[in-house]
Amino acid sequence: MKFWLGAQLLLLSFVLSVGTVFAASDQSSGGFFDHLKSFFHGAPPPPLPPEVKAASVAYAPGITPDKQVLDFMLALAEALRSHDGAPMKSRLSDNYTVENMMGEGSASDFFMQAIGRIQGPEEIVITSVEKEGDVRVTKMDFHSKDRPIKQRTFKFDSAGKLLSSDFFVIREHGA
Repeated sequence: MKFWLGAQLLLLSFVLSVGTVFAASDQSSGGFFDHLKSFFHGAPPPPLPPEVKAASVAYAPGITPDKQVLDFMLALAEALRSHDGAPMKSRLSDNYTVENMMGEGSASDFFMQAIGRIQGPEEIVITSVEKEGDVRVTKMDFHSKDRPIKQRTFKFDSAGKLLSSDFFVIREHGA
């Protein structure tokens, strides 16, 4: 019994000392602890292959166009087509949040990873743009073949950067 406890403590001290060395020397690739995390939890799934065509983006009749919202949605349509969320990072507010996100990781990293895993719609129709103080609340319909229309809400700051949306949903296992 004492042997196993000693062996576990020795292993733990080795991992922590090696981790400290790697963390100090391997900043460019995420560090030792990120590698250790991916070892235990697995690497994130690879992105889907690019789609042939990006979704069209349009305003519903009677809706006054908003250039910042339109520019964001066109960029989102292209990101969903290519399954590459990296170009969207600059379009996210520093205050960007994802509902129900807990623990480690950043909301913007989650957003970019999700873009790589979501099948894009065929059409995005912006159905309303309303101002609530400095925030623009935009509702839109996502039309996809073989799936029902999904209405989503995006909130933008005064600079046109995304503050939040219900585009991605985080669910607990078993909930």
